[in-house]
Amino acid sequence: MHRDIIFLVSILLILIVTIPKEAFAWGGHREVTYYVLKDIEWLKDFDKITITPYTYTMDEDNPNYIVLYKEGNIGDTTDALTILTIYCEEPDWDLDKNVDSLIFRGMRCIGLDSSHWRHGYWVISEGFIELGGAVERIEYFFNMSILAFKNNDPYWGFRFLARSIHYLEDITQPQHTYPIPGRVILEYLFNINPLILVGMNHHFALEGYQGYNVRIGYPPFINAIINAQPIEIEDVRSFSREAALKSKREAPKVWELQSKLYGGKIDEPIEFQWYPNIETDETLKAQYDNIIIKQLSDLSSRVKGLVLYVGKVLESLSYPISQRGIRSPSEELTGSLITKSYTSYLSWPRRLINHRKISSRGPS
Repeated sequence: MHRDIIFLVSILLILIVTIPKEAFAWGGHREVTYYVLKDIEWLKDFDKITITPYTYTMDEDNPNYIVLYKEGNIGDTTDALTILTIYCEEPDWDLDKNVDSLIFRGMRCIGLDSSHWRHGYWVISEGFIELGGAVERIEYFFNMSILAFKNNDPYWGFRFLARSIHYLEDITQPQHTYPIPGRVILEYLFNINPLILVGMNHHFALEGYQGYNVRIGYPPFINAIINAQPIEIEDVRSFSREAALKSKREAPKVWELQSKLYGGKIDEPIEFQWYPNIETDETLKAQYDNIIIKQLSDLSSRVKGLVLYVGKVLESLSYPISQRGIRSPSEELTGSLITKSYTSYLSWPRRLINHRKISSRGPS
């Protein structure tokens, strides 16, 4: 219990005064997502999707966020895998910055931004206290995705799904669920700037090592992603929260291994420079790899599960989505029956996420 109390104090301190000015997660969201999704069969049905304009309204968005189209112009065609691999990075493009709400205005007064809250999730004492907005964002954009598909707008259906995937990937990174050990917080309790530097050293080292190895195709990491089996989803929120709980359990081990693997410099309050092949102790490196492999596998299993779950929801719709084949009469009847089980889930009252209405200004 005392460790959880120290952790709670740690999190509150981090949220109030010590969160670095950049968000940290896995390196190479795009590459990781590609390897996760490249063999999902139902995505291949969506190989000619028309790029449509953004016609949706969401409360508490960044009012200055400009919607970018990186794969073409409105009216051009693209495909599902391209949308998911490009826009899984979108939440890091200032989407969550400068959100205008009371709590986030208060955070700005002390130099923090809404993105710090939205890209992390900390579960203390197995749920006694929960902090962070990532789980809500996963569910929020999952629902937005389904809404877009119901509007016969597959482009934004996949683009919202890509955003949901981003936050899910974030909370499988241990340092997004347990940023700094309590003992380190206590060591620098009255000396915040050094604490920030030490935290950044560990974050950048993990992101740099993992991201570099994914980009060069390091077989243990790539195989862990490709071979992971999807996890079946019954409830998006509990499914996401479970990811954070699992990730948190690995965080202290990651910190300890990094301290040993990189020596004392990573724990000093000066900038630590990670570079490829800096890891020379093969035994420690193998232990480090095993934790990263475990988390990348969990990431892949959960993202695959989420995407397959969306596919099942689409199969239940009683009308075809554009860019998909017309279904047979028997499939239409089955879909119509299944749709009834989703009616309450997708109804207007159900589309209330984080006490904010989700709406569309009309079909695209």
